[in-house]
Amino acid sequence: MGRRLPAGQPVTASHDPLYFTSAAPPGASPRTLARPRPLLSPAEHIVLAQRFPARNGAPGKQDGDAPPPHGHRLGRRTRMTVDVYNFDDTADRLTVSAPKVGGGWTVRADRGQSQPCIRVPTGGRSGVNFTIVAGSSVPRRIDRRLAFRATADDHAEVPAPVALIHRG
Repeated sequence: MGRRLPAGQPVTASHDPLYFTSAAPPGASPRTLARPRPLLSPAEHIVLAQRFPARNGAPGKQDGDAPPPHGHRLGRRTRMTVDVYNFDDTADRLTVSAPKVGGGWTVRADRGQSQPCIRVPTGGRSGVNFTIVAGSSVPRRIDRRLAFRATADDHAEVPAPVALIHRG
């Protein structure tokens, strides 16, 4: 992501996300390119990313063609981080909350707070550590959705990242 590729060269797409940008087409005027664009709120300039240790990656999933389960393979107790990136032009304070996963799973912040509040500098990143616990009733190899939430000081919701997890 962010790497420039030579113009006019073929690009091989995979299951990993690709982001394309391009220059204006030849002969285009600013008037034809000036279309109303929706303005992003400050909360939409924040990106949350779930980061798990490499050992929690499910084997054989690198090409996307493996059979289920597809999620991160977790043990009884797994530590992970929610990285918060700030692409806004001002520093932001955010409250990051752990989701209710259900099915015997519990998620709690490592700071001892149910909803940690962090400050993320402009163009910066901060992380919040969480522990995910699989209760004894959690069946193995069944994917569950995990979606963290973050709320800005103005109560705006940050778009939530979703990951799949299962007990390995």
